Amino acid sequence: MNWSAPRVLALSFTPFLAICVLGLFNVTAMTLTPRPGQEGMLLPSPIFIGGAFVAAHVFQLWLIGRSLGRS
Repeated sequence: MNWSAPRVLALSFTPFLAICVLGLFNVTAMTLTPRPGQEGMLLPSPIFIGGAFVAAHVFQLWLIGRSLGRS
């Protein structure tokens, strides 16, 4: 890990990336039509992707806490 990054930048990177990816997913879901048989995946897909981003951010916070000696 690179600890020379400013805290605000380091902690806001994952949420910013999640907003960009989920925003792009939202735009494509509103403008494109799904393939036949895939209409039911429109809601579970962003929920799963959002959950993965939350898990990655929690993991990052856990690593930070562990490296600072707090657990």
